[in-house]
Amino acid sequence: MQRAADDRHTFPPFPRIRCPLHHREISLSTSLLPQLLLLTALTSPVTDSDAFELRYQGTLTETGRESNGETVKRFNLYCFGSRSGDGGQRLTFLLDERGGGSWPWPERYGSIQLNQQLKPTNPTQIRLLYTHEGKPTSIRLRRPLFEHRDKLAPNAAFKVGQVEYRVSGSSKFKEMDCWDVESVTNFGLREKLTVEKSSGLIVRGSRELTRGRGVPFSLAWELQSALPLDKPAQEKLQPAVDTLLKLQTDLQRPENAMQPELTAEQLKTAEAVADQLKQQAEETPFARLAAAIRRDIKLQSRRDDDVEKLAGKFVGQSAPELSLTTIGNKNVDPGSFDGNVVVLHFWSYKSDPLEEPYGQAAYLDFSYSRYKKLGVQVFGVAVNNGLADAATRGGALQSARKFKNFMNLSYPIAFDGGELIAKFGDPRRVGAKLPLWVVIGADGKITHYKLGYYKINPDEGLRPLDKAVGLAVRAKRKAGGQSSK
Repeated sequence: MQRAADDRHTFPPFPRIRCPLHHREISLSTSLLPQLLLLTALTSPVTDSDAFELRYQGTLTETGRESNGETVKRFNLYCFGSRSGDGGQRLTFLLDERGGGSWPWPERYGSIQLNQQLKPTNPTQIRLLYTHEGKPTSIRLRRPLFEHRDKLAPNAAFKVGQVEYRVSGSSKFKEMDCWDVESVTNFGLREKLTVEKSSGLIVRGSRELTRGRGVPFSLAWELQSALPLDKPAQEKLQPAVDTLLKLQTDLQRPENAMQPELTAEQLKTAEAVADQLKQQAEETPFARLAAAIRRDIKLQSRRDDDVEKLAGKFVGQSAPELSLTTIGNKNVDPGSFDGNVVVLHFWSYKSDPLEEPYGQAAYLDFSYSRYKKLGVQVFGVAVNNGLADAATRGGALQSARKFKNFMNLSYPIAFDGGELIAKFGDPRRVGAKLPLWVVIGADGKITHYKLGYYKINPDEGLRPLDKAVGLAVRAKRKAGGQSSK
């Protein structure tokens, strides 16, 4: 198991290429990097080739007074560049991270379109994901090609937007002639770049940044190799790249999504191309990503099967006895549930970290304003193991209260240390994550059991939940009409 975990974060394998310096096929290894980087200096693969690849390694290090200079994250960045029809460049990147969290696989790669002046024409950015003090946050990485290379000259100083740049001098990076560039923003973020003069290729960089409560970090990265790719090598890479990018588009995930869970529809989309992608990616730097995608599809499909079985076990059955206490320490009379439709929303309700899509709680509150006119009772249930322990209950309750106040929620929120959700099967035991939505009909039977987030259309809100509640209300009215005859 440890070997599989290590493989998942290993830098993509060095390919075999036809090297002009050696006049034979070789494996690109670290012992040959100086020669290949020298070749880059003489004939830049970025400007003189139809296709090229770049490999970087980098670190994120905590630098505050109370730290010991610990490197909290290491990462590898692979970029495959190819010319586009308008004379620009398309950079397809793949990111591998170790330490402090990492992106789910759909966010580990992407494509950046650059025009002839190396300016991006799409909004895609390369970002690290780092979890600091329990809160995940994204950290922007520089695109490998400097978009203002036309402004670089001895002692040049210029401003682009809120960023001031200054050329501080010239230097050599493994035989390449480079500009040393410094930048600073209004927020005090400082960055140093070493930029190859002829192509604008960034060969080295560092940036100061802060996270959490002003904790300082240093981000640093350096080019390990840059080489041109001949036509056969490009044709080997291109099918996997095209499949990956189409898959990413078809998944329709929100930008910088941090949740690894895929919907049932997304799983089907990924499963449809997983085997083809594995074949296309063999012996390319995308092989490990393709393997990770297949593993994740199998794990999530198994989880969904278990959840479906769980839903089948409860829907149509009598709901467990409800015993609710609100975060205001008020006991809810169990008799008030008799003959009424009840909606339960089991979730963390934590104010820190405040993670998306917390906005679904706001949609539930909007629906609640309509539900209560129909006699429907709605309860958010803050599920937190800390609520079961008297020593930690106060902090957990305070977090739930802060969330309720921040979101201005009007529906009541009860708390649960795990006992209540266990009666409803606790989907976390089969590897799934909350929220869990439950609708209980007026007859006391469960009519709707939904795990995870609803797919939201802003104009429609929680439409699947609204539909389930509507059916339960109509069933109550029908039953009431029949009993009155």
